[in-house]
Amino acid sequence: MPSQYLDDIDPETPPHVAGSIGGSIDEVADPGRWYRAQHDFKAWFDRHAVEGFLPPGTPIDRLARYLGHVHKLEVGPGGEDFRYRIYGNLIAAEANMRMQGRWVSELPEPTRTIFLAHYRVLLADPRLFMGELRYIGGPVSHPVWYRAEAPIGSPETGMLGVIVLTGPTDLADEPETESPPPRG
Repeated sequence: MPSQYLDDIDPETPPHVAGSIGGSIDEVADPGRWYRAQHDFKAWFDRHAVEGFLPPGTPIDRLARYLGHVHKLEVGPGGEDFRYRIYGNLIAAEANMRMQGRWVSELPEPTRTIFLAHYRVLLADPRLFMGELRYIGGPVSHPVWYRAEAPIGSPETGMLGVIVLTGPTDLADEPETESPPPRG
């Protein structure tokens, strides 16, 4: 049995996606359907982005309240895979899997296929992305996750990595009906 204080991952319980047979990551263009975390992420991105990219080393202190829900990925050789440099500890607990230092290709299915396809599209067209991940099939403990993603790099280097803010929507506040004032 895992310790609540040291390790929230239960090796005897499968990852939260174990019952899923597929899913998709879909863009949500309407800010009225975004969660507070997505609005805060966009404000942070707008403050730091240069020509549509976050420069490497961009401080994430303005996202402090969401740190357990933040991932930082680097693009692997040839852009075929992506490594989790940071894998938020709250996401690890909610998903019941550790991924820090591991590759997206090591995720269980169907998450592996969904994420590899999505990150490759983002690599080909780097931009701020707001959306939702929806799993189909069941049972899945968290079937819908909000997502906010921003490319790291520059127009000269292209996308070197991506910062992701994500969380299960069943544990989040309801989407904002209006864009709240920027926080950061």
